[in-house]
Amino acid sequence: MLTIGSISQIGLMRLVQFKKEHFQILVDWIIDEDTMLKFAGIGFKYPLSTDQLENYILKHPDRLIYLGIDENEKPVAYGEIIPQDADSARLGHLIIGESERRGKGLGQTLIELLNHEAKRMLAIKRMDLFLLQNNLAAEKCYLKYGFEFVKNDFQINHKGKSYDILKMTIAL
Repeated sequence: MLTIGSISQIGLMRLVQFKKEHFQILVDWIIDEDTMLKFAGIGFKYPLSTDQLENYILKHPDRLIYLGIDENEKPVAYGEIIPQDADSARLGHLIIGESERRGKGLGQTLIELLNHEAKRMLAIKRMDLFLLQNNLAAEKCYLKYGFEFVKNDFQINHKGKSYDILKMTIAL
C-alpha cells in the first residue's frame, strides 16, 4: 500500500478525490436502470445527471468520494466512504465502471483502497455496506473480501416492486 497525501494505491489502481470534472465519467457508467438500482438504490433517479451529482455532493459534504484510476490514468471505479459513528463507516455507491472490467478483481482492490483510506482519515475499526439482495456479483466480491452478513430488515420500493437490502460488515 502506497499513500501519497490523500491518494492511496495498490498495484495498478489508485484513488483520487472525485471532482466535478469527473462527473460525466460516472454518468456514462450508469447505462441503464438496473445498473442505477445496483449502484445507488433509490438515491438517484435514472438517467443520472451531473446536476444530481452536484446536488448530492453539496448535500453530503462529510462523505469521502473517490475515483479509482488504473496504471494508464484511466478511470475504472468509483466509491464512497460514509462516516457513521466514532469507530465505523460505510462503503457506498461502489461501481467498477465499464462492464467488461468487472469480475477481474478490481472490486477487491477498490474495497482495500477505500478501507485503507477510511482507517487513515477516520481511524475506524469497522466498515459496513448495504447491497440489493439480488446483486450476486457484488455479494460474491464482498464475501470474498471477508465481509459477513448481519441482521437487517430494510427494504426499498422502486417502481412498485420491493427489494430487500442486505447489510454486511467487516472488522478492520
